[in-house]
Amino acid sequence: MSEPRIEQLRIPAALILIIAAAFIFLPRGAGAPEAAAATPQASIVVGQPGGEVSSSAGSSISTGPTPVATASPAATATPEPTPQPAAQDGFEAEVLACRSISGSRCRGELGTLPADAGTFTALVRFTDANAGDAISVNLSGPGGEIAGGPYTLQGGGDGHYYSVFTVGGLPSGDYTLTATRNGSEVAATTFRRGG
Repeated sequence: MSEPRIEQLRIPAALILIIAAAFIFLPRGAGAPEAAAATPQASIVVGQPGGEVSSSAGSSISTGPTPVATASPAATATPEPTPQPAAQDGFEAEVLACRSISGSRCRGELGTLPADAGTFTALVRFTDANAGDAISVNLSGPGGEIAGGPYTLQGGGDGHYYSVFTVGGLPSGDYTLTATRNGSEVAATTFRRGG
């Protein structure tokens, strides 16, 4: 008899490896994978090196897969709006209709908005605000009401908020800008749109 050569053993060795891999990696049981049937137990207290698990007295330990903790992003706390009315906590605000702004400065305060103007900026300056206050501004007049996007303050103190309004198709007439804090009116100003 001659000794088997490597070429003769290659096919049987490959079959043995395929069967071993199928046995290890394919699910067993009546149709449902083992991972779906496993229920994590809250009674597991500590894992020990080498794979043993210590548990509290009288508890059962699942022999199924051990759940793996995944990192969740920490929730960012949303500041709560100030519950007091503005008159009680020192908050003050003013709202201005401006051609443009530079920081908290109004450049070209509008008494009359020219008929050909396509936009203007509403500037709200405030003092003694609290973190979580929602500042917004609304425009109302003959063209209806347009709301500016509210902004929730991340910090407190003095500051400013602005919103750019597109007014190209609005009819002429008197308009009012109303600044709000947490939904309550805190300041207002009027201007005229020329016609």
